[in-house]
Amino acid sequence: MPENNADNSTGTPRPPGGRPDFRKYEQRYLEWGKAHPEFIYAAAPDSVDGGFNRPPPDRDSNPPDERPPARPHGQNPPPPEMMKTMQEMQTGMRRAWEDIEPYYDNPEIQPFEPKPNLWEDLLKFVADNWDDVNIGFTELPRQMIFRDKFTLFKYALVVSQEMKKDKINLAPGTEAGQEVMRVYSSLGLVVNDIARWLRQQGERCQSNHPMGGLVNTPSLGGKAGMGWQGRSGILITPQYGPRVRLAPVFIEHQVFDFTDNRNHDWIEKHCAGCGICARECPGQAIYSEKRINIDGVPGIGALRTCIDRGKCMGPFSQTQGCSVCIKVCPFSQGDGTYARLKTAVENKTG
Repeated sequence: MPENNADNSTGTPRPPGGRPDFRKYEQRYLEWGKAHPEFIYAAAPDSVDGGFNRPPPDRDSNPPDERPPARPHGQNPPPPEMMKTMQEMQTGMRRAWEDIEPYYDNPEIQPFEPKPNLWEDLLKFVADNWDDVNIGFTELPRQMIFRDKFTLFKYALVVSQEMKKDKINLAPGTEAGQEVMRVYSSLGLVVNDIARWLRQQGERCQSNHPMGGLVNTPSLGGKAGMGWQGRSGILITPQYGPRVRLAPVFIEHQVFDFTDNRNHDWIEKHCAGCGICARECPGQAIYSEKRINIDGVPGIGALRTCIDRGKCMGPFSQTQGCSVCIKVCPFSQGDGTYARLKTAVENKTG
């Protein structure tokens, strides 16, 4: 697809010069959903807003004929590796939107007969092509879809990818921020690749780039049995603790067995007596007690707010990912920490 076209082949406009305007991609998606409510999987009436909400899709912070604001005087330009990461991230976001646009013209449910051993084949595909990636499969509760958003399908592959410990240990420095952005970019490519692989098997699906979240991924990962939400709200996994980023692929049919379990909910008890992430948070953004937003959510019990988003946004933006709460979390250390802490909690609770 030529990058310098003013419009792509499916009708989503691009600004002159070819750089995708992701607000317009999202705007087209949301407008299509409003026009075809019978074909979407919409948020529940009591769903909550997403995390760090971007400006509405119809609000352009840079008017069409103006350049972005100049870089503040004295601020160094991003290093070449960061520029490459940002370009890859834009490519991944564009592909995620464009890959689903054929469904707009053919939204009816399509028949699909899964091949034998499809789950095993998917695991092999992931292992052969990507490092440090884990997946789970579950049904998406509507309460986990952010307010006024929707997905095309109700089943979800939840995909996690590790952020390297040596880089996160440098938080809140530049190196840690670059690692956060690297995994955002890489994970976007992972879910796009998984989605395209599934389409090759005949199954329709929708990848959701981690920089364009439609759902509460830590809670979804918890429901899928991949870990449990820690005190800071991040999913804590057995392999890497909270040193992961998450993104889903929404799937039309229940083509795999669900991986749902509550094997990791003991983490809640550990976090209640720890609190190091709250003490070390640069913005003092982590609540002393989680606040329930929605109760009775299938698989996890309740959706809860763990942080003051406004207080978190400052340090997060200044360092392109902050990650202090991840660095100081005991579960981030690896080397058997998960099993050791589980044994300690079990011994305390009898």
